[in-house]
Amino acid sequence: MAPSTTARTHALRLAGTALACAVAAAGLAGCDTGSTKSSSSSPSASASASPSSDPDQAAKDEVLAAYTNMREIQIKMADDGDLHTEDLAKFARGDAASDLKKSVLRNRAANIKFTGRPEMRPTVTSVDTKGKTATLSDCFDATKWKPVYKDSGKAVELAEQRLKYPVTSHATLEGDTWHITKITADRTKDC
Repeated sequence: MAPSTTARTHALRLAGTALACAVAAAGLAGCDTGSTKSSSSSPSASASASPSSDPDQAAKDEVLAAYTNMREIQIKMADDGDLHTEDLAKFARGDAASDLKKSVLRNRAANIKFTGRPEMRPTVTSVDTKGKTATLSDCFDATKWKPVYKDSGKAVELAEQRLKYPVTSHATLEGDTWHITKITADRTKDC
């Protein structure tokens, strides 16, 4: 059974708060990208959800947090053009990390940055704790995440393409930490 929207929203807010704390703890300068629409901390962040009968719920929560944190670093990378390699390595490995870094390098070479934020609705669709793998599905919506030229702030004109599409991601457990290892977007479909 999929978690309710309220539970997913709460989990995403907690993950965003955890990322903010991790970034602050690492002493990174320039954490604020100037956006006033960042994830706000929830006043009930210390309240726990009702106990789940799903034995894999803790693993699902960790996988979802890894994905959400990876996406937050991706948004920061797309805004400032820096790779944030150490931060990204905490949540993404393999093809996922490589593809995100390549995207930043392409945009940097073209003098492009992104403004705004994408909207996401990730859910963990499967977890195999013995096999140390998990799969997530997301509806990635880049409608409000716009590429602009860094120097002028002028919008980049893109070829017509779908801005809201399904994404499937895979994660692996390394030690006691989940990492996103592959991200596959299907721009032929809407979600």
